[in-house]
Amino acid sequence: MLFIVSKANFNFVGILFFCAIAFVLYFRPSFVGSYYAKYAFAILIGVSIFGMKIITDFTIFLSPSLADIAFGGGIFLFSFIFYLILGVKEVFFIKRSRIHYVVALLLFYTLFIIFFLSDKPNFYFLNYSAVIISSFLLFKEWLSIVSVFHFPKREFIASIAATFIVAQLLWAVALLPIGFIAAANSMLLFVLILGNFLFAHFTGGLSKIFLIRHLVLFLFLILLILRFFV
Repeated sequence: MLFIVSKANFNFVGILFFCAIAFVLYFRPSFVGSYYAKYAFAILIGVSIFGMKIITDFTIFLSPSLADIAFGGGIFLFSFIFYLILGVKEVFFIKRSRIHYVVALLLFYTLFIIFFLSDKPNFYFLNYSAVIISSFLLFKEWLSIVSVFHFPKREFIASIAATFIVAQLLWAVALLPIGFIAAANSMLLFVLILGNFLFAHFTGGLSKIFLIRHLVLFLFLILLILRFFV
């Protein structure tokens, strides 16, 4: 359906039909009856439409073969995320929280790419707000399904704190004179480290060794990003 709506140039009727089919596939009757990934699903609907619109517009600058690869890659990526979300919702996976973390990281990366590619002067506040709200929902939903702990109030506060950090880093990275790929990769690295920190906080895994390892990892990866993508 994403392929069809993309080929239809994202007209309003096509988008409505795509959303309707996606909702039917996701909210069909389930033996489990728990929709653990509803926020990730809602975010996926938005980023898949905007993401494919960006890819479609970008393919006019590519050769036909590269354009087909980029277009097919986008369809595969968003379909794969949808498959993972269904797997989390239907409890197909034993390690649901880990799969959901992968889903969250992929959605974060897509959100960051769309944000840094967007027309900032005209829609900066709207795009910025959308990323912040999506970040809070992704953090909150992921923390709520980690099976080794369940502290709703602390998870809510931790999600707000993590979202605040992402908000501060997002506008700071947007000011840097780097390309959108380097900016998106840098933000994804921040979110990855932040997610590991939250998990360690709730499971009692915070230690000096943990902090040193992640600091070294962060410095190493950020240097690679700045070296190869700037």
